[in-house]
Amino acid sequence: MCPAVGQIVSEVAPSDTARAKAMSVQEFHCHTGYPLAECQKDLLHLKSILTRYPIEALGHWTWVLVRSQDWKPISRTLRLNPDSPAFTALEPRETFLEEALFFHDQERIAELMKEWQQSMPKLLELAVSHELGHAFCAEPNEATADRLGEQLRKGLGPLCQVSSEARKKGVVAGGRHGLEPKNFQVTLR
Repeated sequence: MCPAVGQIVSEVAPSDTARAKAMSVQEFHCHTGYPLAECQKDLLHLKSILTRYPIEALGHWTWVLVRSQDWKPISRTLRLNPDSPAFTALEPRETFLEEALFFHDQERIAELMKEWQQSMPKLLELAVSHELGHAFCAEPNEATADRLGEQLRKGLGPLCQVSSEARKKGVVAGGRHGLEPKNFQVTLR
C-alpha cells in the first residue's frame, strides 16, 4: 500500500454519524500543569473548531494543548519558532497548540496579536487550519500548509501534492522556514 498524494473534494457533506466517528479516533490531551477545568473547556472549543473541517480524512491524530509558560522553552528546545503558537509532528501524528490561543495569558495574547496582526478567534482558526494542512497531506512545507489551510477555511478539502520524498523529510512542521507571521495572508469566512 502506498500513501495517497491527492484528494478529491467531496460535494456530499458528511453525516453527523461520520463526523462523530471521526472525532472518536482523535485523541485530546493537555500538557502537564494545564488546569483541569481550563483543559476541559479548551478541548471542547478545539473540538468545535475541528468539526468545521473534513476530519473524516484525517484518521487517528493526537491534539495537545500546552501552557503558554511552557511554550517558548519547548519550542526553543525543538528548534522551532517560539512566536508560532502551534506546530505539528508529522511522524507521530501530533499537533501542539499553545494555551494562549484559547484566550488565556493576556500578556501572551497581546504578543501574538501584535506578531500575527490577527484577533485571537481568527488566529486560533488560522492555527488549526494551517496545522490541518500539515496533517491532511503529511506536508512539511510551511508555505504549502498555508495554502492548504486557506483551502480548508474556504470549505474545500486540501488538494495534497506532496512527493513521498518530501514527506519523509518532514518530521516536524512549524520550523523557522516558511512565511513569517507579519507576511501571512489569511482569508476567513
